[in-house]
Amino acid sequence: MLSRKFLLASLLILSTQAHTFAQRPRAATPAPAAGVNITAEDMTLIIDGLDLPPEVVSKLSSDATERKNFARDIREMLAAAEEAKAEGYAARPELKLQTELARSFAIAQSYFKQRQAAGATTPEQVISQAEIDAYLKEPGVGPQFEAFLADYVKNGPTHGAPVGDDQKKALATHYGRVMVAMRKGIEAGLLRDRATQLSVMLQQARLLANEYAKDAAPRFKPTDAETDAYVAAHPEYDTKEARAKIEGLLKRAQAGEDFGALAKEYSQDRGSKAEGGELGWFGRGVMIKPFEDAAFALKPGELSGVVETVFGYHIIQVEERHTTGTSADGKPIEEVRARHILIRYNDTPPDPNAPPTTPREQARAAVEQQKRERALDEIAARRNVRVAENYIVEFSVIAPVQSAPGASAGANAATQNTTQTQNAKPASQTPAQNNGAAKQAAPAKRTTTRRNH
Repeated sequence: MLSRKFLLASLLILSTQAHTFAQRPRAATPAPAAGVNITAEDMTLIIDGLDLPPEVVSKLSSDATERKNFARDIREMLAAAEEAKAEGYAARPELKLQTELARSFAIAQSYFKQRQAAGATTPEQVISQAEIDAYLKEPGVGPQFEAFLADYVKNGPTHGAPVGDDQKKALATHYGRVMVAMRKGIEAGLLRDRATQLSVMLQQARLLANEYAKDAAPRFKPTDAETDAYVAAHPEYDTKEARAKIEGLLKRAQAGEDFGALAKEYSQDRGSKAEGGELGWFGRGVMIKPFEDAAFALKPGELSGVVETVFGYHIIQVEERHTTGTSADGKPIEEVRARHILIRYNDTPPDPNAPPTTPREQARAAVEQQKRERALDEIAARRNVRVAENYIVEFSVIAPVQSAPGASAGANAATQNTTQTQNAKPASQTPAQNNGAAKQAAPAKRTTTRRNH
């Protein structure tokens, strides 16, 4: 099944890069009188405007379930945005600036697409440098650009770092190009074009919905009782059997049975099982944190209790310890030589595209997803947000026409402030789809990439 997360992320293309120029005229359609109504024709326009990879478009074209899921994602985003509007989010100064910039970008981008369809091959053929310079000298534009620049520094890719003079000059050029193109787009009647209307709607909705999601997130956090109930109804998240097995092995090791023999027979770490759980020497920062903390707390010959990590339950035995020198701050650099036994939680295959999490964390994420989706469904009904689920996705093997050179850079720079979050699904991310172990290998393999899990 196609990843909903991938499709959601593709919505960011509406605000982070220039679209393919239109190859056919768009019919103007009237805006709905109340609520939000995204028709089947609108959904076709939305997909067409995202410039998705051919394989993704092909999947959407052929898979009704994927089309339905994608429509649901958009419905949830629009519902959260409508709720945010009703609660006054759009009047917040920072969001007001960002939504206005998003509108300008969408119109400008549509204008660039229109001009390329008419034969323009460079951004200068659409908006000249002289037009940009003249715009930047207009009364009132200076403070507007400074407001944009401040927001760019705060929320853009610089992560708060000030921009240099050369970058500021480049941003001013890009900003001017977008604003002049926006003006020309309005003069050309693009606000009557449904594709442009949808682009404006989705960009502004994403901004509002993301802010709403941040504030609403605590409401969707599951309680322990809710998580327990979910685990009881979904045995694949129950770890009692694995826990009982590791506790039984711990008792046998504590009673004096050979640790290496137990590891060879029972450990589920394929990398160390044949060597009796032997891991060799390792220092701090190599193993994931719970495993490291337990190992370095042991003296030679000691056994740990049951240690839980995202990979399952472990018993650790430290065989030797030594120091290999001192660090820059004068502290001794320690290493231990240890072995372990791993019992995995269950036999459910991990999701290779997601970081590893424990079954209980997966269950909590699933409950959170359910609560979020129920809330957004209720909002969508109350705010009269309707999105067609049965629509056509046009798929062609012909490569799309590329945007005019420079159009993407100008539009992107002028709207970096709208990219504060990395997921277009504001209040309905699907954490339950993003769990499971990233690898089958046990965490006690030497890798610094696992230390923060």
